[in-house]
Amino acid sequence: MNLNLPGYRRLRHICLVKKSLFFFALFSYLLATSASASENGQDIKSTKHKKQLTIANSKAWKPFSYIDANGEPQGLLIDIWKEYARVNNVEVSFVLTDWNESLQAVKSKEADIHAGLLWSEHRETYLDFLPGIVEIDTQLFFSSKLWGTDVDSYLESGRVGVVSAGYEETYMMQHYPKVKLIAFGNNELMLKSAFSGEIHAFVADFQVANFYLYTSQRPNQFSPVKHLYSGLIRPALPEGHNQLRLELQNGFKRISAVDLERIQRKWIHVETVYPKYLLPMFIALILLLTAAYIFHLRRAVAQRTHDLNQLNIELQRLASIDAMTDIYNRRYFIELLQQACDDNQTGLFLLLFDIDRFKLINDNFGHSVGDFIICEMVKTIKRQLPPEAVFARIGGEEFCVLIQGLTAEQSQELAKRVQSSVTNSHYCHDNINHAISISLGAVYSEDVYIDHQFLINRADHLMYTAKSMGRDCYQFNKL
Repeated sequence: MNLNLPGYRRLRHICLVKKSLFFFALFSYLLATSASASENGQDIKSTKHKKQLTIANSKAWKPFSYIDANGEPQGLLIDIWKEYARVNNVEVSFVLTDWNESLQAVKSKEADIHAGLLWSEHRETYLDFLPGIVEIDTQLFFSSKLWGTDVDSYLESGRVGVVSAGYEETYMMQHYPKVKLIAFGNNELMLKSAFSGEIHAFVADFQVANFYLYTSQRPNQFSPVKHLYSGLIRPALPEGHNQLRLELQNGFKRISAVDLERIQRKWIHVETVYPKYLLPMFIALILLLTAAYIFHLRRAVAQRTHDLNQLNIELQRLASIDAMTDIYNRRYFIELLQQACDDNQTGLFLLLFDIDRFKLINDNFGHSVGDFIICEMVKTIKRQLPPEAVFARIGGEEFCVLIQGLTAEQSQELAKRVQSSVTNSHYCHDNINHAISISLGAVYSEDVYIDHQFLINRADHLMYTAKSMGRDCYQFNKL
């Protein structure tokens, strides 16, 4: 064969070109595969060495942290820590439990970090705190049954719910040592107890209480009556972990202010976005309502004035009435007594009495039975009193009656009748008959100017004299 023929040379050239293209394609494929494997290896290595953080907090501290119906952690603090994990390329897991257990988890190093809490001197002994991320206000809440009750007086002896090991418990113990604190494992348990009537007052963060109240069926059952303190929720970690503390401080700086505001607005603020087509409809509606308002202005003003007057009358009534018995309260009774003493023209008669051994009823049958007996006893005594009598509850089981215009003989007879009416009555609750008695002090005065406190003290002395004589009797004295 002649290898120098033109056709043969062209064929050999084509074969060489194909071989070159084949080896070039093979080399490119191997290079790309190697690069992809290298990138995957780096990703696997990065994932394998991603930092893990375990974060503890309360399971029932809405809207800051809680466990939802699906068992998932939710809340403002949870979202902040998820954002921290995203911007810092770390993994976080949450341990949500009762408040005291969340502190113990960090203290025992079962958790790396506490998601957020208030600083206190005691907590400073075992925790290092980071800068604050959310501000809270803490208030004392009263139920509607305590309307008209003096807040400061209640804090001297009343029962108040708090979260066990929470800052509010520490604060109340330091500032109101005489109050009886009822501790609960978390806010949800405390609010359930409040709604069931077991407690009538509690201390809670304003945002937390509002979240629970306004997602309940009775949002107006409790109201804030006293601001206690404000503070910043601050993340915390076990004392001495300086490297982790620096990492956390630097990590929080990477979260933008815009993202923090977005998270807070999601849980604390409500923003409504309206469709654009509603604007012209809204303007037309405003014009229509404005015309209607102008047309009915005089009638609306008159009706509103009437409503305000009625509301003012009702508020005045509530301020003077004991919520449980529907008779006058101590404050209003003292005002009326002082006025009567300053201008005593027709003779003044004061009864002061309380229920004998009432504590045994509460201890043996519960406060609900005790409250029932008080209300029924009030009805019994009302039937013995003339219409002009001023009847008031001035203490837990202590009562006063003020009457003007009677003679001394009529007053003594009325004192005897009131005392015996209670002795002769029985009050049935849950098929159990309860018999009670009262010890009564009665004082009658015709002096024109007499000190009201002297009159109360004299009646109180007579009541205790009746108790010393064996109870279930009365003592009368004409001044």
